[in-house]
Amino acid sequence: MKIFAEKAAKTVKLAILAAAVMFCTFDTAAAAEAVYGSVLRCLNVVIPSLFAMMIVSALIVRSGALTVMPRWCGRISRFVFGMEGNIFPIFTFGMFAGYPVGVKMLCEEYDAGRISKKRAELLAGLCFGAGPAFTFGCISHQLYSSDKAGKVILISNISANFILALFMSFFLRNSCGESRNCRKCSLSSDMLTDSVVHSGRSMADICIMITAFSVVNSLLIRIGTAAAVGELLAKLTCLDRRSGEALVAALLDITNVSALPCGDWLLLPYISALVSFGGICVMFQLSAVSAGRISLRPLIMMRIAAALMSFWICRMILPYFMEYETVEVSVLTVSRNSGGSSVSSVMLVLMTVMLMCEMSGKSNKKPAEST
Repeated sequence: MKIFAEKAAKTVKLAILAAAVMFCTFDTAAAAEAVYGSVLRCLNVVIPSLFAMMIVSALIVRSGALTVMPRWCGRISRFVFGMEGNIFPIFTFGMFAGYPVGVKMLCEEYDAGRISKKRAELLAGLCFGAGPAFTFGCISHQLYSSDKAGKVILISNISANFILALFMSFFLRNSCGESRNCRKCSLSSDMLTDSVVHSGRSMADICIMITAFSVVNSLLIRIGTAAAVGELLAKLTCLDRRSGEALVAALLDITNVSALPCGDWLLLPYISALVSFGGICVMFQLSAVSAGRISLRPLIMMRIAAALMSFWICRMILPYFMEYETVEVSVLTVSRNSGGSSVSSVMLVLMTVMLMCEMSGKSNKKPAEST
């Protein structure tokens, strides 16, 4: 049975690969348009909302700032959530810094020997969040032209994370120990340079993954799979077919959430659940960031649970936030364009690449000088 399952999985993978090759070969216009749209999303949404946070998170870990925390905070986090004093800041910071940041910080803690692999895998599902920059910039302002939508999503996601953390505390508390290998907090220019370079490489992995998934999404649209799944989802959720297809695209890549119909508050619980889960593309991004150091299976299971909780929390609190919003929406003209320019993001990418090349050149010179 196991051998048959492995052969079936291999056959499916080969079929998907063959379909992708045929799509990119015979429908180059659609593939090029998908890549172009994903590059624009990376330049206008992903890089501005995530790159700075990734640099800051790398600095926090490398400088030892996580160890600078009052002992009473560590005792409270240990008692309530079963987390050490140096892990609780990652938990809180990871919910606001962007999807890959929490996993990136945990992997660095694991590499430094301060937490075990099993503990890092359990914590990865908790130290997770889209961040206010993406929630307000890509969803709240573009789809609703109102900060209330972003507030509802943040409250729903954070509440779901805290409930999940309270449940997981029974498992985390058993293996909770004292912070190990604590060091003094220090910050230097070399540390800043290394953080920028490593964050730039991580951003490159993330943007490449988003581009790849945009082609996959275009392929699913072309062969009709997206329409079929969207129609099925629409029947199950009482939504229209267009919204169902857009939700399927957002499930593949959360940045596609901007393609949803504007001003539809009934979609907000579904958007909240998608933001809490992160989407399939985000899972592949986390796999690239972790580089196989930790397993993502516990994270996926926890994020599915968090998405369900976020959906129902959003449905419960939505009427209190949207009491007077229907009158305002009727007179609003919502624009999908962010109004910003991609020039700043392009210049940022170029400067980061130049810095990476310079650092690579210096590392190559050091062995030669030593000889």
